Amino acid sequence: MRGLLLLMASFGLWADNEIYIDQSGDNASIDIEQLGGSNMIGGLSSTSGSLTAAILTGGSMTLDINQIGSSNKFLTDGILGANFTGFFEFDGDSNDFEFSMDTSGLNGADFVNAYVDITGGSNAFDIDLGQLSDVSYLDLDLIVDGDSNDFTFDIDSTNYTSYIDIFGDSNTMTLTKSGYGSGTGSSGYFYLDLNGSTNTVDITQSSTIALDYLKIESDASNSNICVVQNDGGTTTSC
Repeated sequence: MRGLLLLMASFGLWADNEIYIDQSGDNASIDIEQLGGSNMIGGLSSTSGSLTAAILTGGSMTLDINQIGSSNKFLTDGILGANFTGFFEFDGDSNDFEFSMDTSGLNGADFVNAYVDITGGSNAFDIDLGQLSDVSYLDLDLIVDGDSNDFTFDIDSTNYTSYIDIFGDSNTMTLTKSGYGSGTGSSGYFYLDLNGSTNTVDITQSSTIALDYLKIESDASNSNICVVQNDGGTTTSC
């Protein structure tokens, strides 16, 4: 037996759609689509209106999440396993997305490819990858079309590539990138295409020994963009 997936769906008289996941084992392919508002994807201990984190463990996993509607929630805490592929699509407003991998540093989470597509406004997204141990060979791409969204990225990775496109006004993005690496290919490349007005962007690249690259193309009026690159020198900020 390759693995175990416990997935429970709740459809109460007054409740919206709720899916609770506890998965273990390699080569899992999980595809979930929720249509409508106030839906939840979380862990087995979740209750209606209260969300705990979904647990997903195993190598060579593919996770495809589509939430179409407003006020939806998706919460994971510690997806564990190398060779992960994720596709996440959110269409609507006031959605809450929290995605993390190997934040404890106790398990490997190398070779990660994640793509996030967001259409809508007033959404909150928090992505934590690595933190206590590098996620090697990370490709994270994000396309945003909407206003007043809030994005927070905390990434500890070598061999990191990220393309982020933001179209809209009054969006806020904070990215903190760290990691340790030496030798050919131990680097971080971040590309930002920013369009709109009154956006706020804070980017910190603080890798050690590795090479960090940053490219920004902006057609954004009345926006604030702060960039800090620190390879072990004096700490600074905007």
